Formats: sequence, structure tokens, C-alpha cells
Amino acid sequence: MKQLKQKNVLVTIGDEDLITNTPVIKFWDLDAMDKQKTTSTPTCLRSIKVQHGGKPYPVSTFAILENMSQVAVGLTNGVVILIRGDLSKDRTTKQKVIYEREEPITGLGFREQTKSTLLFMVTTNSIMSYNTTAKVPILTTLDEQGCGLGCAVMSDSQEMVVGRDEAVYLYDPTGRGPCFAYDTPKTSLTWFKSNYLVIVSPPVTTSSHLSSATRASFNFSSTSSGSTTEITKVTIFDTANKFVAYVGTFMGGVRGIFCEWNAVWIVGMDGKIYHLDEKDTPTKLEILFKLNLYVLAINLAHMQKYDNASISEIFKKYGDHLYAKGDYDGAMEQYIRTIGQLEPSYVIRKFLDAQRIYNLTNYLQELHPQGLANADHTTLLLNCYTKLKDVSRLDQFIKTDADLNFDLETAIHVCRQAGYYEHAVYLAEKFQEHDMYLTIVIEDMHHYEDALHYIEKLGPYEADKNLQKYSKTLLGHLPELTTQLLIDLCSGVLALRSPTPSVHSTTALAHLPYSSVSSPTLSDIPKPTLKHPSPLSGGNSLMYVPPSPSVFMPAFVDRPDCLVQFLEHVFERRWGKDTRGPVLDNASVRSPSKEESGMLSLKEQEERKSIWHTLLELYLMENKILQPGHSSAEVEEQKRGKEFKAKALGLLREESVDYDTNQALVLCQLKQFDEGIVYLYEKTSMYPDILQFWMERQETDRVIEGVRKYGPKDPSLYPMVLTYFSSTPMILSKSTPELLSVLNHIDAQDLLPPIQVVQALARSNVATIGLIKSYIGKRIQQENRELKQVRSLLIPTSTCSFILIPMYRMMS
Repeated sequence: MKQLKQKNVLVTIGDEDLITNTPVIKFWDLDAMDKQKTTSTPTCLRSIKVQHGGKPYPVSTFAILENMSQVAVGLTNGVVILIRGDLSKDRTTKQKVIYEREEPITGLGFREQTKSTLLFMVTTNSIMSYNTTAKVPILTTLDEQGCGLGCAVMSDSQEMVVGRDEAVYLYDPTGRGPCFAYDTPKTSLTWFKSNYLVIVSPPVTTSSHLSSATRASFNFSSTSSGSTTEITKVTIFDTANKFVAYVGTFMGGVRGIFCEWNAVWIVGMDGKIYHLDEKDTPTKLEILFKLNLYVLAINLAHMQKYDNASISEIFKKYGDHLYAKGDYDGAMEQYIRTIGQLEPSYVIRKFLDAQRIYNLTNYLQELHPQGLANADHTTLLLNCYTKLKDVSRLDQFIKTDADLNFDLETAIHVCRQAGYYEHAVYLAEKFQEHDMYLTIVIEDMHHYEDALHYIEKLGPYEADKNLQKYSKTLLGHLPELTTQLLIDLCSGVLALRSPTPSVHSTTALAHLPYSSVSSPTLSDIPKPTLKHPSPLSGGNSLMYVPPSPSVFMPAFVDRPDCLVQFLEHVFERRWGKDTRGPVLDNASVRSPSKEESGMLSLKEQEERKSIWHTLLELYLMENKILQPGHSSAEVEEQKRGKEFKAKALGLLREESVDYDTNQALVLCQLKQFDEGIVYLYEKTSMYPDILQFWMERQETDRVIEGVRKYGPKDPSLYPMVLTYFSSTPMILSKSTPELLSVLNHIDAQDLLPPIQVVQALARSNVATIGLIKSYIGKRIQQENRELKQVRSLLIPTSTCSFILIPMYRMMS
């Protein structure tokens, strides 16, 4: 008999007529009870006799569709009869023999498909399928082996399940499918729920050869130890999880098994009915945990649609079990599946041992793509890579993480600390960490030219910030290229650009700019074209406000020669004055117009003044200091010294710069720059100091030249030179003509009274009366002439003598 699932109808088949033994199929409505009978009996909807022309044979098996449109009946003589029609309503039905062989039919089952209905037919020697809805039905043999009676059953997934002694096989329309090894004889198969297969084994006859322990387990009495007893084993197999869910033995054998009301009912030969209930999921899991069947527990949890947290807890238990057994690889596989639910520190502590670092690396690497790694995890992962020297995995981790799922600064720091500079530089360039990039390239890799090339690409703002930090180091190794870059930056002509990621960010590390391929020099890079300029200072058009050159001056402490070049070019480019050419004549540089001067801000004026003072000091330095490492000849040194002094004098004559004259004068005096001192004295109208300067050096020719040039402007110079000319016999002998010339000039211009001339010459014993005899004679004659003129103009009175006496006495 069979209970329909979609309708509460029970279908039975049996021999009603004991004489003819004709099989009869009856349909019972379990919802409608026959009230006419004294006992509650279901109403029989209809009966169908199975017609077969030959001698009737017993029914071995039958199958029915849920919609009650087809019934297949299998007989022991190998005949299959198909009955079609609306079996619940139609009075007449169509019966047809669709299969007839010698082997008895042991199993039948329908499989409803979208456009057809298949009938599986199982005999003792074969398994076949038959399309009951096709116009021309075709019988297809699926297997050349069959099974015994009762060992074929349909599963809920409409597969034919066949049990043979060695295994259990599943068949679909295409043939044999999965199989489950279960090597034991089988007498019947019953399908329960969606995945359980109830297997009944044939009875086993026990005798005295059984051990006392075995007899005790079956409750054998000691008196019956010598008698025989039949024991039947019932096994419930979980086909989804592939394990035995239940094994039980029953004394005296099993009459039958049926599955209803979510339970398995076993009818024993002893007249008892045994009831088996499925345990709830938590109980199942606890049993599996005790048996260390964690894979089954995980599959069961998935089937019961447990949440992720619960499933992760099972993975954790499984991982702990494998870890305790020493299977670290397997344990890590389970721990990885707990990511997102289990605290990472729990796993990390277990695998910190050096022998398990490879497993720890796998776990830490899986944390990052899920965004669950912090800076400590990144540090630990990179340290693992470096300890394992696993460069390939390190490359893969760094290069393929486009979304930056790790702490960048930590990654760069660890790679740098471990000596993997190329990886650190790759990350710094890719994510525009300019300071880190330059620190590694300069301090660790010593690729100074690459650093300069990188700085130039950054644009003015970043270049300014980084050159303030690294310019001194770069000047020590690449003075010319670094100086040129600083000139471009401080002149306002460095190309404006936004820092962009490296063009090598998606290529292999071998193609990075820091690889063995030589980088282009700065001279190979075309100068940027200035577009949309805005006038900022000095009539020049700058693209940005350049930084002050004074910021970078300390970096040139070891290279004053480069500092000179730097300041000269910046001064020329920003304010249009060439300080590099020598000034050979006395002509001053053209003063700027008021309009030009008005365009300079106060800050720019101070900046220009600062550069001026620094250049002056550099020009006045010794030539050996300005040219470190050069052993040129003395003539060349003298020539270069003259060039620098000419440049210094040209700076002093730069009237467009309002420099501090006193500071410049002190500097010239400290450096003993005679031309500069004289120029500054002359510029500040300190003429006595000019003559005193040359007198101290006994430069008589310069003194003579000075008194001629400055005497008309300052009469106080004449007494000075008279005293100087008569200071020593040697000077007097050399300057006697000039002394007489000075006296004549004084006399002709009437610059000094005679008494002051005499007093100036009388300060030493060198000058004689004969030297100034001519001068005194001329002055007396001139006085006499003037006296006569006065007398001729005055009326004689008694006071005349009073008037003339003082004048006479003054001359005597």
C-alpha cells in the first residue's frame, strides 16, 4: 500500500479473489469514513482489477502518480502493466503491458518532468526507464544490474535508489549517479523525509558462538545462550551528509517499516511497534562534536540555515580540534572561514611560533581583502613575508591591492626596515607619499638622481617642501643638477603640475624608475612652457610666488661655489640684473625708474637686499674656499680673484638695491677689499677717510689723486695732505712737486690762510723754510698790495695805525 502526499488517499493492491488470484487496486478516502459499518472504515472510492491475459501472478511492486493519472503494476513473472486515466473518476481505464521479461519486477517509480513522465523499472538483472507520455515509447536500459525485491525506492528528488549488497546507487534518466558504499546485505529500502534512507538487513541467526558480551548487549539470558535467535539490523543513512545517522537491532526480525507523521515506525515480528523520532539540530550537533565529526556538523548547520555566527563557531571548534592533533594546515583552513566572526587575536596567538609562520601568513593575508586588518596585522603580515623571504607573495600583496586594504604608512615602514626598499618605494610613489619616497630613495637607496627627477615632477609646492629637507644631501652628491633645480624653483619657472601616481604603478617592480634602468638626467627634461602668467615682481611673469632663496642658503654650507651660481641666476632671473659679469669701468648700473621700483613689494626688496649682501660676502671670500677640490695654478687663482672682486665692486655700484652701506663697509674692511672701501667712503662723502686710508698705506699717488679729486669738495683735506707730505723725508722727496702744487692750488684758490699752512707743515721737522719760501713770499707780496690798496682808500686819521698794526703783526 501507498499513502499519497497531495491527497489523503490510501492506495492498496492485493488478491481479493482467492480462486482467480486476480490483483485488485483499491483507493481509500481516509477523510470519509463509512458510517454504515460498525467500525470506522475509510470509504473505498473505487477498485480496479489488473487484467492480464495469461495466468495471474502475484504483484511484486507498484507505483502511482500523485495526480492519480497513472499506475504501474509489477508482477513476479517480469510483466509491468501500465494503467492510465483519471483513476479517481473514470469508470473505465486503459491497461497496457509495457514490459514483459522473465526476471521478476523488484521496483517501480515515476519521475515527473516538465514535458514527460518517466517510469523507472527495476528487475533482478537490470534497471530501465520508460517514457509513458511519448507517442512512440522507448525503453532505455540504465544498468545491466538490478536488485532484490524491496531494495528499490524513489527518493524525494525523484531519483531511483537501488540497494545492492556492496553499495547504494542513485539513478536518473541519464544513468547511474552517485553511490554510497555500504557493504552489507539488504532486504528493503525506505525513503524518509528529504535525505534519509532506511536500510533493513536480513536477519542474522545467533547461536552459542556469540560472546557473553554480545549476548548481554542483546539481553540474552544465560539459559538461552545455547539456543538460536534472529536479529535484524536497521540502519538510517543520511544521504545528504553521507553518514550513518542510526543503527539498531531488533530481536526476532522486522515485519515492515513505514514513515509517517515525521517519524519512522518499525513493526517487529514480536508484535511490537517501535517509534523512531529525529533528534533536534542542537542535539545532533552535540553528538557530532563528541564524535569529532565536524564536517558533518558544518554540513548539517548549512542545511538547517544556521546564521554565520553559529557556523563560524563550528569552524572554530573544528580548527581547535585539528590544531590539537597537530594538523596546522587544516586548522588554519578552518580558522580562515571564521574571519569576520572570530576575533583575529585568538588565531594569531596560536600561530606566533616560528614553525607555524607560514600558516599565520595565510590567515593575515585573508584579513586584508575583507577590510578587517589593522596596522598591527599589516605589520605582522609583512614581517612574516620578510622572514619567509617570500618575495613573490610580497609582490602580489603590495601590487594587487588596488583598494588599499592595509595601513600604508605601516607597510612602507616595515618594508623599509626589512630592507625591501623597492617595495617601499613602489607603495610611496603609487599612493603619492612623497616624503616617504624621497626618504627611502635618498637615505637608504642613495639614488640621488632619481630623487631629483622625482622632486621636479612634484611641482613648486612639494618641491619647495622636500628641497628644504634634502637639498644639503643632494648638493653633496649632485651639486650641479641640484643647483639648477633650486634656481628654477626660486626663479619662479618650475613647471606647475599636480602630483600624479607613478606611470609604473601597474607594472612589474623591474620596470619601476628605481630599477637598474638608468633614469634621465634633469638636463634631458624639456623646460616647461609658461602659460597664463601673472606679473608678480620686477617686470617678470611668474606662474607662482617663488620661495625665498634665503631658505636654501644654509644647504650650500659645503658648496659656496654653487651658492654663488645659485644666487647669481636667481638675482638675474627675478630682477633682471646680471651680477655675473665684471664691471670694468666706473659707470654705475642704470637706476630703476620709479615705476619699476614701485612694482617690488617690501618683502621682495628685503629679499633682494639679502641676496645682495650674501653675494658680496661670497665674492670677497678667498678663491680656494670658493673652489673646493681645485688645485689650479697661482695665476689662475689670481685671475679668478680679480673676477670676483670686479663682481663685488659691481654689486657695490648696484644703485637699484638699497643695501646697508655700513654693513657693506665693515665687510669690505674685514676682507681688505680696498676698492670697495674707497668706493663706499666716496659714496658716503667720507673724503677724509679716503685720504687717511691711502695715507696709512703710504700710497702717495693715491693720496695725490684723492686730494685733487675731493679737495674742492672738502677743504679740510689740504691740511691733512700737507702734514702727510711732510711726515717723512722719503715721502717728502717723492711728493715735493705735489706739495708745491698743493701750496699753489691753496694760494690760487685762497683755500687756507697762511698761518694754517705753516702750522700744518710745522708738525714735523722734515719741511724746511726754504721749501715754502716761495709760497710765503707770494703771500707777503699779496698782503702788501692789499695793504696799499686799503691805505689809498682810507682818510688819514689817528686810528689808522691802530688798524694796520694787528695785520702787520699777524704777518710778522
